[in-house]
Amino acid sequence: MKQTKTERIWNVVSMLVYVLLLIVLGNLLKTRGIGIEDISIFDLLLICIATYRMTRLMVYDRIFKLFRDISRSFENNGFGASIKTILTCPWCAGVWISLFNVAVFLLVPFGELFINIMAIAGVATFFQLGVNILGMKAEEKQMDIKEKKEKTGFTKP
Repeated sequence: MKQTKTERIWNVVSMLVYVLLLIVLGNLLKTRGIGIEDISIFDLLLICIATYRMTRLMVYDRIFKLFRDISRSFENNGFGASIKTILTCPWCAGVWISLFNVAVFLLVPFGELFINIMAIAGVATFFQLGVNILGMKAEEKQMDIKEKKEKTGFTKP
């Protein structure tokens, strides 16, 4: 799908807003004496899992459906198209959410608690998806066995 000139302009504006927020976050951290090195590898892993979960929440889950639907209503508007992209593209949303998560983790008093809760939800999502995949594979195997039995005429006595 080809972008209009207005969409390209608003995408550049969105990118500039992101860079500006990144600079503001960097300056806030610097004035508070907080460095990115203050994030341990374990905390980074938690932030990554929390970002995964929040991205999935925003892009796919029902709770944000209203916002995605609203963004679709101004799809042809350059600004609206930019917002729609951020709300519906997992890669775009993930970039914005990761900035938000790092800011929350480092600057908000209960930020670590929030990130831990989102990370727990993210791990639970992995488990749920894994269980769903195992269940589908088991059902497929049962169907295959049933079809083979029907083809060969073998039935239980």
